[in-house]
Amino acid sequence: MRFVWAVIAFVLAAALIGAGIAQRTVFLGPDEATMSVDVSEPQPYTLIDAEVFRANAGLQTLNVSGTETIYLAYGRTADMQAWLADAPYTHVTLDKSGDAVAESVAAAEPTYEGEFPGRSPAGADLWLDEFTSTTGELSKKLQLPEGVSVLLASDGVAPAPADISIVWPISNATPWAGPLIVLGGILLLLGVILYFLGVRHVRRSRGPRRKGRALPPAGPRALGAGRRRAAVTAPEPQKELTAGDDAQASDADATADADAPVEADASTTEPGETPPGAGPEDSGTARGGRRALFALPAMGLSLALLTGCSPDAWPQFEASPTPSPTPTVVAAENQKAPALTDAQAARIAESIATTIAEADASLDADLAATRLSGIALEMRKVNYTVRGSAADFPAPVAIPGASVEILLPQAFEEWPRSAMMIVEGAEAAEGETQAPPSIMNITQADPWSNYKVTTVATLEASVEVPKLAPSWLGSSLVPPDSSFLQIAPDELAAAYADVIALGDKSQYAALFDMDNDAFRTALETARAETLAGFNEAAAETGTMTFEQAAGAEPPISLATLDSGALVAVTVDTRIVTKPKEADVVIKFGENKGVVALVGEEESTTGVVETATNQLFFAVPAQGSTEPIRVLGYSSGLRSAALAE
Repeated sequence: MRFVWAVIAFVLAAALIGAGIAQRTVFLGPDEATMSVDVSEPQPYTLIDAEVFRANAGLQTLNVSGTETIYLAYGRTADMQAWLADAPYTHVTLDKSGDAVAESVAAAEPTYEGEFPGRSPAGADLWLDEFTSTTGELSKKLQLPEGVSVLLASDGVAPAPADISIVWPISNATPWAGPLIVLGGILLLLGVILYFLGVRHVRRSRGPRRKGRALPPAGPRALGAGRRRAAVTAPEPQKELTAGDDAQASDADATADADAPVEADASTTEPGETPPGAGPEDSGTARGGRRALFALPAMGLSLALLTGCSPDAWPQFEASPTPSPTPTVVAAENQKAPALTDAQAARIAESIATTIAEADASLDADLAATRLSGIALEMRKVNYTVRGSAADFPAPVAIPGASVEILLPQAFEEWPRSAMMIVEGAEAAEGETQAPPSIMNITQADPWSNYKVTTVATLEASVEVPKLAPSWLGSSLVPPDSSFLQIAPDELAAAYADVIALGDKSQYAALFDMDNDAFRTALETARAETLAGFNEAAAETGTMTFEQAAGAEPPISLATLDSGALVAVTVDTRIVTKPKEADVVIKFGENKGVVALVGEEESTTGVVETATNQLFFAVPAQGSTEPIRVLGYSSGLRSAALAE
């Protein structure tokens, strides 16, 4: 019966191992799905819609070839369509059967006559990321979420690459292959054991089929023998037999001798010796070694099969996901997508810092205009003009781009778009002071323009920034005449100018944090020092007065989480120096900035020096007990002119 069970175990083992191996070889399915895009009429750009990449689940690999230079960018579908509004392009979508279809799209809002002149998409701030290859082929693994499309181009003028394919991985895991092979190996080992148990049983069951002839009793032991000897029986006397009897006796004796077991007297065996007639197969150690010897091949076969099994050949058990905390900020139902992501903001900040640093070093106002606009650009132009004639005039404060610490983008899908961000300065060299962070407002005028800094200031030390919405949610632009704040943004600059002029006596003093206003303190100190220096030299012949007024630039405001706002405004401060008498001459030759802008070193009518101050305020909501606080400021010479 042991042999029967052994055969059954062998058969089952072969079936299970064969099934497991077949799952990893013969019946193993493909590990990827490929979708090719047929572009019959290439245009300068190819837009692959988001739904194409979501035709299959998993990580996408986009393979592109066909031109020497290949440009790839991905971004929000709406942003890409807006960027392509004035250009012809190829649009790749899915048809009803799920296949990729490419169709040519004409320019919806052409801004040119005749053929499209072309435009390079490289470096546009709209893109979430971009890649370029000059080897004639580009392969990129992507994990694009819903609503994100891909733009392909060569240089924006030549046709875009037309050899396009998208590859998705397909799970061809065989989780039962490993268990089947293991179970087959166990049954194989069990069959081997059953087989050898059967063989041992057969060998042990071999013995006399009938009782053998008894040996005659041993004779008496000789007295005085030093050790036991085997008994010797005296031979029996031979009988006289007939021919028939003799033959029968011979046959009987032969049969008895053959069937009778051979016994050895224990007295003849020395300790440690093997009894006579005992073979190697009768030794327990030998039998155990032989069983182990036959078990090793079975175990080795199982291990060899298991070694070739990848993790896909085993069931995968995923741990239960850790419950995530409930978000404290929930987007409104009609909330638009934020204008910028963290990755975009980091790339834009670095580009702005690099460009402006180069422009500051070369006094290149045109280069600065590629990343500055509004009052920020005007202040740079004035500084470049002064430094062009006075090399030792202080350069403007550098715009940092090392790390975006806080990003508050506008949640808006149209243009212009705005965002505020706080950027850390670059690490200071040994022995130098770490530059303070900067707070800036950046604006994108249209889909084809890059973001430009409109207002920038140095953040106050240890300032407390109000609670802001996370960057993935964004914020809304507060109207200039909003009545939901303690003061409307378009009235803030004039109110603060009144506070500068009158201090605690101003009607707006109760709205502001007067005790922790670093800008007003610095301004009063600078004015006092300037006036003291003037009075020492010309107190009897001239007068110096100070004026302040709201700047001409419109305010920019983004809402905070507590219904307040971050507001950027400008305030102009003036120094008016005039003679007391007509024949008195006002000399300002030591003021290199005024000399460079006026073109003279003295005047009989006096001079008006105007500085513009860029200020960022935290304005609480209407009804809040919190005061309006200055978050950061920057000042610089804006203009100088002879007094009338």
